Formats: sequence, C-alpha cells, structure tokens
Amino acid sequence: MSLSRLCRRAIPLLKSSQHLPLESRCITQYHLNCSSTVYQRHFGHDGMSHPKLGSINKRAQHQSFAAQSLLKIQRLYSTQAATQEKSRKTLVYLMGLVFAMVAASYAAVPLYRRFCQATGYGGTIQRRESVEQKIARHAKDGTVTKREIVVQFNADVADGMQWKFIPTQREVRVKPGESALAFYTAENRSSTPIVGVSTYNVTPMKAAVYFNKIQCFCFEEQRLLPGEQIDMPVFFYIDPEFETDPRMDGINNIILSYTFFKVSEG
Repeated sequence: MSLSRLCRRAIPLLKSSQHLPLESRCITQYHLNCSSTVYQRHFGHDGMSHPKLGSINKRAQHQSFAAQSLLKIQRLYSTQAATQEKSRKTLVYLMGLVFAMVAASYAAVPLYRRFCQATGYGGTIQRRESVEQKIARHAKDGTVTKREIVVQFNADVADGMQWKFIPTQREVRVKPGESALAFYTAENRSSTPIVGVSTYNVTPMKAAVYFNKIQCFCFEEQRLLPGEQIDMPVFFYIDPEFETDPRMDGINNIILSYTFFKVSEG
C-alpha cells in the first residue's frame, strides 16, 4: 500500500476521533503517553537498547552498599572505644576512692588527736596550759567546791575486732577541783596477736572543756597476744570552773566513752 493511500485513510479517522466523547480521547492520549514512557525506559532516544546499562547500575549499587557497611563498622568501633574509655575512667576513680578511704581510716586517729589537743575537745590537755598547771593555779587560789558530779564509763570495740573491752567500774563520784582514777580492762579473744588503738568522747559535749585527762591509754597502740588481758588506767581532773559556769547548770552526769579500733602491724 502506498504512503499516499495510507494518509488518505488516516485523515478521516482522525477527523472522526474529534467527534468522540472527551473520555475516549483522554484514554487514547493516555495509552499513547504510556507507550511512549515504556519505550523510553527500555530504549534510548534513538530506539536502540543499551545492554551494559544494567551492569553499570549493579556495580554502583554494590559500591554504595560497601561504603555504607564501612561507615557502620567505623561508627561501631568508635562507640566501643568510647565505652572502653569510660569504663577505664570509672575503674580508676573507684580505685582512687578505695585508696582514699583506707588512707583516711589510718589517718583518722592521729588527726582526731591533733584536733583535740588544739581545741581542748573531750578534755584533752591543750598546749597553752597543762593539767598540772591548772591544778597548781586552783590550789593557789584556794578554790573550794561542794557540787558532786557522777562520772560514768562506757567501752566499745569496732566491728571485726575480737576483743572484750569493758570498764572495771561503772561510775565514780567526784567534785570539781578533784582528781580521780578509773580502770578499763581489755582481753584478746582471738588466736592471733591484735594491735588496737582507742579514741574517746566526753558527753555532754559542752562539759568536755572542764574534763581533763592527766593519764590515759587513748591514741596509744596496745598489742595483746592471744588470750592476754590487761588493765588500763584513766586519771582525770575536773576544773572548779565547772561549778560556777551557768552553762553547766543541771549537768550532774558526765559519760567518758572509749572505742578501740584494730590496727595492722607495720
């Protein structure tokens, strides 16, 4: 069939399609557009197929996947490194804290002794005036007191220390300006030698400034063999000012407490 005859047949069809409904013309144009799109997807502009295009796309996809995998591995390694560094810092901090606590436990007794000596807390002799000097001063003044004070005694041991530690007497009665002597007893009930050191406390606290220990076993190491028992004296003196101080009104009892702690032998 010649080209001219084909064109003559197609012209009436095109003219007749103009009289079709709007829906029919849209469907026809839609099919033509879809066919053109599918054609362009599978062929180039020149209508020829490109067989190497698929392999290039696959290679690009593999390279992209490899890059993403490498990035994930790097992120995982960075996270693990940060976690390990944080754990190391925490371990160092905890070890330092343990060492500090151990050092503080050994330094507590001498620090407490220095504090008491500097402030007179608990009746510790202050360097500016000894107990002997106080006694001599009050004897020279001829101070006479009438008030009677009951001094009670208490004894404790730290946890884990296998000692029996008790006061020999429960209490003594003394007047301000007088000195008195009391005893504590310690016994090692373990199968190994134990070295202990004691601290003390006077209550009520505000009365401690008038309670002076002339001789005691506090802050001194005591080494007891298995089954060994010793008596330890406490010689103390109460200032006469206790009776005239209005802050001491109503205070007629003083408690002297000692606590023993275990010390490792050097």
